[in-house]
Amino acid sequence: MNNFKNLLIATLTGLLALSLFTQPAQSAPKTYDAVKLIEFEHCLSGYQGSATTTQNAINDCSRFRP
Repeated sequence: MNNFKNLLIATLTGLLALSLFTQPAQSAPKTYDAVKLIEFEHCLSGYQGSATTTQNAINDCSRFRP
């Protein structure tokens, strides 16, 4: 009976450790958003100093908006 309890405890501890280490971290940065932000800024920088309005620039670059 004692060996069965030890085996059960070891199995449950292993499953707990496995579940903790296989989940992605919640604080991991989202690189997709960072890439979209850089593309959006790059698109907007192409409109600086031109005669188009700010709203037109935002509308034209909306596909890159994060």
